[in-house]
Parts: sequence; structure tokens; C-alpha cells
Amino acid sequence: MSTRTVTWDEAVALFEQRGLSKEIWQNLYEGEYILYTGNATVDGSFPLNQGEEHPWGEDWDIGFIVDGDLTVSGGVYDFDDGAAALVVLGDLRAQGFYTTCDPKVIVTGNTSLDVVFGEYTDKYLVFRGDLRAAVQVWNGECAPDEVGGTLAGSLVAPSYAELGAATVADSGVPVSELLVPEVFDGDRIDGEALLDRLVSGEPVLVAKA
Repeated sequence: MSTRTVTWDEAVALFEQRGLSKEIWQNLYEGEYILYTGNATVDGSFPLNQGEEHPWGEDWDIGFIVDGDLTVSGGVYDFDDGAAALVVLGDLRAQGFYTTCDPKVIVTGNTSLDVVFGEYTDKYLVFRGDLRAAVQVWNGECAPDEVGGTLAGSLVAPSYAELGAATVADSGVPVSELLVPEVFDGDRIDGEALLDRLVSGEPVLVAKA
């Protein structure tokens, strides 16, 4: 594992080396970031909340940069004000992405997940490649700021939602056939129940026969 703390100037220099345009990174908060060099694999979840221990056990100022791919066996999630930023200069793979708060997340490659759940508007979510998940839930006015490729999956979103994607591919499969019954409260997807399963490492999708 190779991590170190970098200044904002060092972070900007890295973004420029990796071809990330200023219009993307200028929306991040300036400050010190924890930089992970190379492809990172996390066994378990990756919390972006203040006060929760993250996988690399270092105090963070603004957030995290992964200079490579990030693979998380559990969920990437937040639920508190002051959520950490996460910049992945490669692909992101995880069981789930859950946000009900104010993170700044940038992924320069493709993103592959089982489930996405978003329920807050004070955030910055940029996926430069595809954003693919079996189920994507975008409640209220919460939606990605940009998806450079295809946003794909079984989509739950208001009819007026602008999903910020170059291409939207709704699978049309009912979410009741995809998600385990434990994450439903009647016909409604229970976000807290979904997060509990992501954090505990339990499956969120119905097992295929």
C-alpha cells in the first residue's frame, strides 16, 4: 500500500498530468488530500463520513485521491455533513454507492456497481465514463452532475429528473425483481435498510438462479 498526504498544488499537478480538465477539478475543495498511488482494493466498505475510520486509517483534510482503479467489496457511502471528497483516476467498482449528504465524487473511468442510491442535492458527482448498476435510485432532485458515457440499469427517478448522462439506458426490469426484499418498506426502497446491508456485507441483489 502506498499512501501519502499531498497539498492542493500537488493534487492539481496530478490532475493535469492525468488529463483532468480544470472545469472538473475546480469544483473540489482546496486542501490536503490522502493520495493512494496505484490500483487500490478495499475489503469492506469505504465511508466518506467524518468520524468513521476509512480503509487507510489516516486523518484526512478534504478527502482521497486514488491514482488508479478502486475496487471496494462493500459500499462507498456517506450520510453526514462534511463528507470527504473521493477522486478516482481510473475505474471504480463497488457493491454500492450510497449518498444522502454532500460528497464530491469524481471518477475518470467507468463505474460498475450493484446499486446506486442518492437522496440529497448538495453534492458534486461526476462520472466521466459509464455509470452502470443493476439498480439506480435517484430520489428528489438528486442526480449525477455528469455522466460522460452511458448511465445504465433499472432506474428509479422522478420523470422530471435530469440525469446528466450522454446516454441513458433503462433496463426496465422492476426493482422488486432485482433487490432483496429486506430493503423494501412496502413498495418503497428503504435507504437505511439498503445501507445497513452494504455496510454489513450482505447481498443487496437477488441471487440469480
